[in-house]
Formats: sequence, C-alpha cells, structure tokens
Amino acid sequence: MNSNWQIEQSCPQCGAPVVLEEADRILTCPFCRTRLYLAHTGYFSYHIPVVSKQGGEVIYIPYWRLKGAAFSASLSGLAHRFVDANAVAVKLDGLQPSLGLRPQTLKLHFTTGETPGRFIAADRTLEEALPQTAQKAAETFSHNFIGETVNRIYSPLILRNKEFYDGVLGKPYPPVKPDFIENLLTRTAPPEGEIKFIPTLCPHCGWDMEGKKEAAVMTCGNCQSAWALQEQTFEKIPAVVVLADQNEKTVYLPFWRMKTHIDKIGISSRADLIRIANLPRAITPELEKTPLYFWSPAFKINPNLYARLCRQMTVLAPCGKESQELPAANAYTASLPVDEAREGITANLAGLVVDRKRLYPLLADLVAPLDEYRLEYHPFLSNGRELVHRGGIAVDLTALSFGMKL
Repeated sequence: MNSNWQIEQSCPQCGAPVVLEEADRILTCPFCRTRLYLAHTGYFSYHIPVVSKQGGEVIYIPYWRLKGAAFSASLSGLAHRFVDANAVAVKLDGLQPSLGLRPQTLKLHFTTGETPGRFIAADRTLEEALPQTAQKAAETFSHNFIGETVNRIYSPLILRNKEFYDGVLGKPYPPVKPDFIENLLTRTAPPEGEIKFIPTLCPHCGWDMEGKKEAAVMTCGNCQSAWALQEQTFEKIPAVVVLADQNEKTVYLPFWRMKTHIDKIGISSRADLIRIANLPRAITPELEKTPLYFWSPAFKINPNLYARLCRQMTVLAPCGKESQELPAANAYTASLPVDEAREGITANLAGLVVDRKRLYPLLADLVAPLDEYRLEYHPFLSNGRELVHRGGIAVDLTALSFGMKL
C-alpha cells in the first residue's frame, strides 16, 4: 500500500483546489498553471480536518511522523530497513499513542498560524516518541537515517461539556483521568512548521525552471544551471553530465559526488579506500595522491539498493568526458538532497570496510563534513527491465518507480 499522504491545498494564486502527495515538493495548479516550490520552517506541519464537529471547541494534538531508510552498523555487518511510523508528541497519559492509518485514508491540510482551533505544544522529542531514531543495541556502532521525512501532524479532538470527542468519528474519547483536560489545555501553543511557496523561476535568468513534483534539485534549460532550496532560497549547485555514446536508450541517473575528510579513521585517498575495503588493485603513488570521493544516488530508492549503489559507485569512481549542458530529456529526477546524501557516507563506509572489529567502533558519532560536492548525471542504457551502466552497475526499473513514492 502506498504510504504517502494526500494533502488538500488552495492555489495561492487563484484559490483553486489542488491535491498533493506527501512526497511532492512542487505545487502545480491545474487551472492557472502556477508552479510553486514548497518550503517550510523546520519541517512540514499538517492537520487532519474535523469531520464531525457537532459543536464544541477543536483541540489539536501533535504527533511525530518519521519515514525513511535506517542503516545500522554492527560487527555482523551493515543492516538496513525502511521505517514509517508515527507517535504522539505530548507527555500525557490518556492520549492515543499513534494515528494508525488515518493519514493514509483522509486528506490532510497544511497547518498555518491561521488554522482555527487550539493547538497543544509538543513536549516529547522525536527520539523519545520514536525510539527507532536512536541506537538500541550496545553492539551497534552507528545508526543513520537516509532520505528521511520528519513531519508534525495534528489530530483533532472536540471539547464539549467538559468531555472529549474524536474529531473525525464524533465518538466519545476513551475515559481519561479527572485532571486530564486541565493538564492538556495548559499546554496550548501556536502550531509549528509554517509553509511557504517559492516561485520556480531561475534566480540567474528568470526562466521557468524544470523539475518533477518530487524534485529536490531544479534545473534551468536556458542558462544550464542547477538549483536547490537552502533556507527558503534557491542556491546554485555545481552539476555536470558525463557524456555517453549516442544511443536513444540512454537514461541519465543523478548521483552526488562528495569529498570529505575523515580524520578519525584516516581515509582521504583512493589508496586508503583500497586498503580498508581490501580491493583487488595494486596501490600506486598516483593513487596515494588521488582524492577519495563518496557517491550517493541523488534519488530515493529502497535501502538495499541505495546501499549497493553507494558502494558500487564509490569503488568504481566513474568518469568520462563531461558537459555543462544538462540533459533536457531522459534524465531521472534528483529527489534526494545533498544533506541527506552526506548522512549516507557513514553507512557507505560501513559497507566498504573489511576489518569491522577495528574500524566499526570509530564509526560512532562519526561526522563527515562536505569539503566539496557536485551533482553528476551518469549514462545508463535501458534493456527494458534494467538500467545498466557501462561499468556493470545495474538498476531495476521497478525499484526506480517505487522510489518515487518514498
């Protein structure tokens, strides 16, 4: 089942109704054709609309929602799983612990300061509400989330005659302690996570930028530039295309190429990678001077394939003749921001090292700062079932399609 939510939003330009999916980052109005990029302060905030009010005051209870790929490194190797969970964000006994399937079955709305109702402040951190975000076992040396989505969702209760009712079903809320209402209402605070709409115009030339609804990177076909949203402003990012032989079946997949320094482990060159991964290649003085780059898919994909592509592209270090002219067609959407890709460096490293007993303890609290990065579009050939890189790396087309919904 598709776990993406649907969100109802009025077009800021003409007021027409628009239905978005949770993974969408671009609002396209089917009536006035306006295209706006969705930005937020902190994280996106939604609320379930009241279905059965029947009089009384609307009280909104906050819940955390976490969705993404979790990677854990232990002496048995790199483990990964997909996490999709929600939990109440208030430390008060008597509240429903989770929302269940309601977000998937009901259309949500963005929450703003103008949303009517009383909102309860969250006093339970994401880590407290969803322990999946923290390391559990003592033998786990690192724990990372890649491509994660963290949202706040408010669920409605109706307060009528000093009793609570479910704001969706209209049924009485489960019995609570006598001081429950008083304790809850003392926690009132404005809703968090304001939504903003940014025009998708190229900051350099004013041209309409291109990008599918889930794009984390927008491209301009007029001045051949790539842009990513940073703190509600589009910032230019370095991007190149690795050229391929002319072939109508060529598809370009985006990858982040990242350079970092990991002083804790002492790895900075291709020669260092050959040593820690025990690769079957002779170490030369040239490789000692060749900088090490970590690769990550710039698109969301299932955890198993993500880990494999990171590892294979980092070992292969693909290169070729480059062009600044971005592909106008047959290019896959870059939906994974570079900040999320950077979080994957630790998991990538964990999948490469051979001497786990010595090196895995060094992964704990590892910080891999970005010294430089760029977006690279690499050519893959389609055989109908897979996309195959000339270096032998294959990507299943079905897995790519599934990744668009993550």
